[in-house]
Amino acid sequence: MKRLVRKFGRYNVLAFVMMGVGLALFLLTPLLLWLFEFDSDILGALVFLVGLIMWVGGLIARKVRRGEQAR
Repeated sequence: MKRLVRKFGRYNVLAFVMMGVGLALFLLTPLLLWLFEFDSDILGALVFLVGLIMWVGGLIARKVRRGEQAR
């Protein structure tokens, strides 16, 4: 984990973890519906989208910062 954080940064690793949790919730929807009658497809999709938006925002912020340092 330290290696991932060193390579990508905390923010991007957190965004990837959020996308993974959202994807897992989305894919486990049939099992959760059958066992607990808990519909997690919309929740999983929303968590995935929030992680994706965070990751894209981090990429844009990183690109802007590198552009300012070059000046």
